[in-house]
Amino acid sequence: MLEPQTKVTFLSTGSAVPEAGYDTVSFIINGKYLVDTGWYAAIKMLEYGFSPMGLEYLFITHCHHDHYIGLPHLLFYLSMRRRDYPDRLPLKIVGPAEDIERVVKSARFFLQTHRFPAIDYAPDIIPIQPGQSYQDQVFCIDTSTTIHPVQGLCYRFTDKYTQAVVSFTGDTAYHPSIADHVKGSHFLIHEASYGAENPKPGSSSGHSGAEQAASIAGDANVNLLALVHCQQNQAQSALTAAQKIFPNTIFPYDGQTVTITAENVILLESEN
Repeated sequence: MLEPQTKVTFLSTGSAVPEAGYDTVSFIINGKYLVDTGWYAAIKMLEYGFSPMGLEYLFITHCHHDHYIGLPHLLFYLSMRRRDYPDRLPLKIVGPAEDIERVVKSARFFLQTHRFPAIDYAPDIIPIQPGQSYQDQVFCIDTSTTIHPVQGLCYRFTDKYTQAVVSFTGDTAYHPSIADHVKGSHFLIHEASYGAENPKPGSSSGHSGAEQAASIAGDANVNLLALVHCQQNQAQSALTAAQKIFPNTIFPYDGQTVTITAENVILLESEN
């Protein structure tokens, strides 16, 4: 009998405007829980062996364009393939209460569902305020606020089968209280938009540098830190800067899977 495992596969790790061959950060947990859509997460899922029809939940960290721009594509895919999955339940979309209902409505309007009602796809929307929690039979999520120009959610995802805890910040400026929220997580995914640099004091960009992400990981005593949302030409310098503060840091490559076992052992799939 296989040991229960929690798997996180990175579909993409790039910045807001990705370079050719890359996409804005998006990843999938256990093949069923997608985090953000990037520009084209549905296609990236297929590239790495996942079916969008297997999705049960979509977690949106915040409603800036690069984190939901792929939503119309995903809804269109689910609509066009649903006849082959007549018993499939609607996708559940969890996101910041201030924006998520409007963004989903706009995505459906973009598909001209008023003209083509046959392609309309109506997901279940679950608005969340920072600090609120949500759970089903398989997982629970706890949230905290981020520092960003729009309302954001830092998620703490707990797999009830393995008790693995995967936390992910979305976009945020350095926010020390995040360390308390994600404390003891097996795996922390933290943005590092500024790469090896840190934003200037008083910056209103709402983004972090790699050293700041590493500081949060150290204060939270997590097992493993992944840096994301950074330009590809800055990835190595960001990783080097973070590892000086928190050695157990990776900058994941597209398609890489991080596995957490029921014994809390973290396994990294190596590159071919």
